Amino acid sequence: MRNTKVLVEGAVVAGIYTLLFLISMYLPFFSLLSFFVLPLPFIIYIYRHNLKAGLLLWAVTFGVSLAFAGLNGIISTLFSGMTGLIMGELYRRKKSAFAVLLGASLSGIVNMLLTVVIAKVIMGINFVSELKKQFQSAIDTAEKFYKASGQNPAQMEQLKAQAELIPMMLPTYIIGGAVVIAFLTHLAAKMLMKRLRYDVPSFPPFREWNLPKSFLWYYIVAIILTFSTPEKGTALYIVTINLYMLLSFVLIIQGFTLIFYYAWIKKWKRKRIILLVILLFLLNSFLPIPLEVVKFLGIIDLGFNIKQRMKPKQ
Repeated sequence: MRNTKVLVEGAVVAGIYTLLFLISMYLPFFSLLSFFVLPLPFIIYIYRHNLKAGLLLWAVTFGVSLAFAGLNGIISTLFSGMTGLIMGELYRRKKSAFAVLLGASLSGIVNMLLTVVIAKVIMGINFVSELKKQFQSAIDTAEKFYKASGQNPAQMEQLKAQAELIPMMLPTYIIGGAVVIAFLTHLAAKMLMKRLRYDVPSFPPFREWNLPKSFLWYYIVAIILTFSTPEKGTALYIVTINLYMLLSFVLIIQGFTLIFYYAWIKKWKRKRIILLVILLFLLNSFLPIPLEVVKFLGIIDLGFNIKQRMKPKQ
């Protein structure tokens, strides 16, 4: 009786996934949301049952996606299915929100790498080259506009230099994209599962986030590698720029946790904090100093436990 119930529910969930999959394939707007929506049926099904049942569901959806969309469908189901399997199992085991985020991020990284390889080997599509071409086309258009309007296009040189870095920055794009997608998928799953009255782990308040101190030592290593000026295009150069960019982003997040903690102690209104964050990003678009200050705050917070030394007013 139990197995029959699991199979019937699996058939219903497979139907729901198929409907969402078809909508994502034929409605352009919804396709942008498919990264966060398509894993949800897997997450709920595994949370209610087990990983073995989820693997069976995944096999069924592979067949459906192949029938309706061929190779593109398989890639989409590979991406959403693996993420849903991992997140659903972690939720079922009552793991923390950070553990779910880590698992989903690793799944996303693997999926993106597999997608790039499959597109290159089977479909002959080089995502890096295509991205670089699109970026270069945008630069050329902007340069023509500057020349036509009589303005100095010299600042375009910086954008051209950035275009050359695109192939080498691919690891940063993949890791960053995987983390963002994992975070948004967790938020979507949390909203749905709370409506279904399932127990869902939540992140602690942002002000209480504390990254491992080891990140500070990794950042120091990245700084040392930067000063060693590795030759452009070499493996060491690629590792250096990606390590530096990723760790800079991590330290900026840590810096913002310190700002939010200070705002909490001072009992600032939420609007005031949001306005400050927006202002910092706006100022940084003109002169890259504000976020460097935030990163410095993150460094001293990791190094000296500043939040632990700050006492909220009683």
